[in-house]
Amino acid sequence: MLIIIAPVAASVTLISDRPQVTAKGDLVMISGTHAMNGTLACWIIGRNYFRASPVMPDATGNFSIILKPEETGKFSSGQYAVVIQDPGLNKKLDIKSRVASNGNITILNSGTVVAELVPKLDIRANAEPVVRILEAGSLRPGADDIFTPYYLLVEEPFIHFDRKSQSDPDRPLPSLTAGEHLVISGTTNMGVENTLQVIIRNLDTNTLISTEMIPVIAGRDTNRWSFDLNTMGFSPGEYFVTVGWLKSNTTGTSSTIFTVVAEPNSTMFSIAAGPGSTPESRNTGITGTGNGGELAQPPLARAGIFLGLVVIGVLMLKRKK
Repeated sequence: MLIIIAPVAASVTLISDRPQVTAKGDLVMISGTHAMNGTLACWIIGRNYFRASPVMPDATGNFSIILKPEETGKFSSGQYAVVIQDPGLNKKLDIKSRVASNGNITILNSGTVVAELVPKLDIRANAEPVVRILEAGSLRPGADDIFTPYYLLVEEPFIHFDRKSQSDPDRPLPSLTAGEHLVISGTTNMGVENTLQVIIRNLDTNTLISTEMIPVIAGRDTNRWSFDLNTMGFSPGEYFVTVGWLKSNTTGTSSTIFTVVAEPNSTMFSIAAGPGSTPESRNTGITGTGNGGELAQPPLARAGIFLGLVVIGVLMLKRKK
């Protein structure tokens, strides 16, 4: 999703996969145009994090900034500010920062101390107070810098399953008959550049049944994922399905259980209980509903018996001749 911020000087576009939200460890791209006043600065401010670095636009005023997964992976959950500083008409950055060896942060206006901030390790989840200090410094005499903040919420990566079972809240997936298909889907805060891995294992034996890679699909409010589960060849039983990204095996992964049941009346028969008898079931192709302890024969079985009797009769007639 594209989010447009239009300050007086540079026009900034921040490219994010979800509005104002990014997953820890995801890629964040910032691009802009009309930066014609010289070198910009990009400030990143958030919980236990503070960085200010120069950004050089090209000859037409276009610029881009990339926060790599290695950098956003250091972020903590909470609010972060990405602040673009345009030098204004005097074409120089008046407001700068100085970070001491102990982590204390000082904000300077043309070398003069404007404010002393807490150490970067003490910056809390709300970055807005620090941004206000920067903006106040740009209003001091002799400074004409323009600050454009963009706030984003950093979350731990997550995978959620869409709930398809209304009867059992702990199991979002319904039971399936062997051979059935089911589209399993859900939501995630991970970007569309990510690939998710689907792993299916037998719950009892932990035997690996299948793996596949699926894409993250851009959504309006949150991104989505889905895949088609084909239970052809699955034995009756319970199975784990795990969906997650390859960057981590501790976050951004979710699992649930689904059950595969045998096709009804396909492989089982029962012996009806006569007096003093115990009902039993056997793995055959006959379904029993007889009375008085007799085995009820399905139509195909009766036809087979009839054909057998005919053959025996023919053979006996031949012998008599």
